[in-house]
Amino acid sequence: MDKAQDILKKVRRIELRARKLATETFAGEYRSGFRGQGLDFDDFREYLAGDDPRFIDWKVTARMNTPFVRKFRESREQALILVVDASGSMRYASQGHDDSKLEYAAHIAAVLAYSAAKNGDKCGLLIYGQQTHFYLPPAKGMKQTLRIIREILSTRTDEQDDSLNDVADEILSTQRKSAMVFLISDFWAPTDRKALGKLSFKHELIPIRIVDDRELRLPDTGRVIFRDPENGDFMNVNLENSGLRETHAQLTAQHREEWSRDFKKLGLDYLDLQTGDDYMAPLRALFSRRSRQFSH
Repeated sequence: MDKAQDILKKVRRIELRARKLATETFAGEYRSGFRGQGLDFDDFREYLAGDDPRFIDWKVTARMNTPFVRKFRESREQALILVVDASGSMRYASQGHDDSKLEYAAHIAAVLAYSAAKNGDKCGLLIYGQQTHFYLPPAKGMKQTLRIIREILSTRTDEQDDSLNDVADEILSTQRKSAMVFLISDFWAPTDRKALGKLSFKHELIPIRIVDDRELRLPDTGRVIFRDPENGDFMNVNLENSGLRETHAQLTAQHREEWSRDFKKLGLDYLDLQTGDDYMAPLRALFSRRSRQFSH
């Protein structure tokens, strides 16, 4: 099977699963997890005691010879922007896992995109961590969803992590209206609270951090050759050295905690997921939590 056929097969597999999950188990949570995006004009009605005089329409009032005010309704339509890290480390899949981190990210993105399509919301995509960013402007419909899945799975992953600040600037310049932005990455790049902060100031930012469990703790397997997925460097390492394994675990935990601390200081909802684990329960919990926040 050539690469194109393999990608199409994966797209179809993810599409079928995402369509079922978005329809059967996620529709209610998705809709309730959105914050309203403002007010749209609806109609006119006669002025009543207690109405805000700022909403009096003077042209209609003069024509009808009695005060009329403008009525508004909440506009729920919202753009969903999926920002997916496609740097070299996202291609990693340890033995025993069917999907790489990037493929796992595609599953999550597909469910979110299908949910947006079913609810009449626009969905867009920004892929970074490759030679040039790929940007797909927000649009409605299932055709857009299929393209999003296809673009994520077919993207090259030969490059190193981009500056998160550059990624934030691109989102801010291409998406002028407030949107819900899912930033899906393994977050192995250096922390950048400033970039997260300016992105979350304009948009509803939700980081989703994906990790392969083998990245957290190295196995005791003797001598191995590691290849850095982002710069191609090789390193000969003796994993029988328990001190080395423990140091790696401590540094990894410290780096992840630095990101977590920044997420919390900025008040961001975020998810921590491991490839191979069910992602629907955490997604539902996230949207349910947001729904309770908006209802108060």
